[in-house]
Amino acid sequence: MFKRLNRMIKNLLRIRYLKRMNKIGQHVHIHPHARIGNNCRIGNYVSIADTVTLGNRVKIGSGVTLVNTTIGDNSELDGRTVITGHGSGHISIGSDSYIGPDTALDFSEDVSIGSYVHIAGLSTGLWTHSSVSMCLNRIALNEKSDRYRPRKPIVIEDSVYIGGNCTIYPGVTIGHHSVIAPNSVVNKDVPPYSMYGGVPAKHIKSTKDMIIDG
Repeated sequence: MFKRLNRMIKNLLRIRYLKRMNKIGQHVHIHPHARIGNNCRIGNYVSIADTVTLGNRVKIGSGVTLVNTTIGDNSELDGRTVITGHGSGHISIGSDSYIGPDTALDFSEDVSIGSYVHIAGLSTGLWTHSSVSMCLNRIALNEKSDRYRPRKPIVIEDSVYIGGNCTIYPGVTIGHHSVIAPNSVVNKDVPPYSMYGGVPAKHIKSTKDMIIDG
C-alpha cells in the first residue's frame, strides 16, 4: 500500500514538473518541497532534497545528489558532482555558471559561487572545513566540534574560471574576473583580475588584457 502511494506521489510530481517543460530522467527522486523552475534538464539517478531551489533552464547531470543548494538560471552541474558536508551551510550558485564532473562542494559552511563561473572537472574541490587537527589530536570521527574541525565559508565572485584538479581552502575569496590555473592549491584570497597558479597558488599575471569587451 505504501509503495503504491509513493509511486502515485512520484507520478504526480513528475506530471507537475513535465508541465513546466522540464525533462526528467529515470530513477529520479524529487522531494515535494523542492522548488524547480521551467525548462530544466534532470539526468538519471538524481536525488533532489527539500532544501534545493533550481532556477529556469538548469541542467543537472546524472548521478548527482542535491541538498542545501540554490542554483540560478541557465547554470549546469555536470554528472557526478559531489555535494557533501557536515554542518548547516548552503551552496549558492548564480546564473550561467558551470560545475564540471567530479567537483566536490562542501556545505559544512556556506559556499557562494557567482554568475558566469566555470569550474572545470575533474577532481576540483571547494572545502569549507579542515580535519587536520582531528587527525593530529586523535579525535574520533563523531566528535565534529569546531575546535578540532574548523569551518570557514568560501566565496567565488562573478566571472571566475577555475581549472581542473584544484583545491580551494576554507575561508578563501576569489575575486571577480580571475583565473585559477589547473592543478593549483588556493589557500589565500585572490584579488580581482588576477591569474593565480601553483602549489600553493601565487600571482602569475593580470587578466585585464584577456577581457575582450572590457
